[in-house]
Amino acid sequence: MNRSLFTRIVRYLSANCPYFQEGCDAVGKAGISALVKCTFAIRQLAYDAVPDSLDEYLQIGEKTSRDCLMHFCNGVIELYGEEYLRRPTQTDVEKLYAFHEKRHGFSGMIGSIDCTKWLWAKCPQAYRVQFSRGSNNDVNVLRQSPVLNDLKVEKSPKVPFVANGVTYKWGYYLTDGIYPEWAVLMKSISKPGSTDVKRIRYKQAHEAARKDMERAFGVLKKKWAIAISGKYYPEEKHRENDPVRSAQDRL
Repeated sequence: MNRSLFTRIVRYLSANCPYFQEGCDAVGKAGISALVKCTFAIRQLAYDAVPDSLDEYLQIGEKTSRDCLMHFCNGVIELYGEEYLRRPTQTDVEKLYAFHEKRHGFSGMIGSIDCTKWLWAKCPQAYRVQFSRGSNNDVNVLRQSPVLNDLKVEKSPKVPFVANGVTYKWGYYLTDGIYPEWAVLMKSISKPGSTDVKRIRYKQAHEAARKDMERAFGVLKKKWAIAISGKYYPEEKHRENDPVRSAQDRL
């Protein structure tokens, strides 16, 4: 995270979140500053630091550091949620169509579903809680994920596109062969004939587009190590009292 963005978040939290407003304790000693609290939250998110790893350096105990993470995540969601966590509009979808057609050559493409290769033993907290029953595979996640919920009930914006002279109501996501046969999921071709030039070229373009997105998510996971780690999450019986659960679930 660059410094200007980080300082902007610190200023916003200092002005709008009571938890980050510096006060005094019972003996009149100044409390922990908003800058230190936000620094510790960022270190947990970026480096997968356990809550008490910087106790001696930043003078913050385990519970306080976990509280910092929860309030920091909630504050960022409040600050940027309206812009980045809203449902896509028709204009957003049209921009995605234009970008992917120019970049990958696919008309009507929205994105890729199978793009992160999560290790389910260390999956994000929200998914691990939601999909704790049964097999935690990509298909189960897809069937309960909010990504396609609006499409299932036909509430998503209908942004038609034309391919080979045929008009389609919705765009589609690239996937691999494990996913169900849905109109909005476009799979690759597993075994094109050795002389079928068109199918071979389609398979290569399909897999190249998915690989671009896998690389992008790979960079994201490298920068924010907490996205792929669950080694210090609390056990199920303690999760109800976990102060970071609500923030992680919302993320």
